[in-house]
Amino acid sequence: MSKFAPHSRAGNNPRATSSTICQKCLCTGHFTYECKSTRPYVSRPSRTAQLESPRLLAKARADGKPSVEVPEEFKNKSGTADRILAAKEKQREEESDERAKKRTKRYVPPPSHSLAC
Repeated sequence: MSKFAPHSRAGNNPRATSSTICQKCLCTGHFTYECKSTRPYVSRPSRTAQLESPRLLAKARADGKPSVEVPEEFKNKSGTADRILAAKEKQREEESDERAKKRTKRYVPPPSHSLAC
């Protein structure tokens, strides 16, 4: 037999079993490189929701770690952007008022007197 001839080895071609889980679609029976479906959306809690969970805070306190307190500005979901925009608008108004004051202080030359004979 030639060394270039194709060999049939059982170890080269692993077969997916019914317990094999695809990492892409999370279904069983095939490998990820064989997957033809799209990746499903998996809903996970946000970091804030994890920190607000009493179960997670109790676990952290039991471990001796300091508890992480979520600032009030992050707990209130409505109005954060509005407050930031209002503060920036106020800052812009103050800057425009300062510019207007500088414009009124322009140098005005004294009237020239001409002597007519």
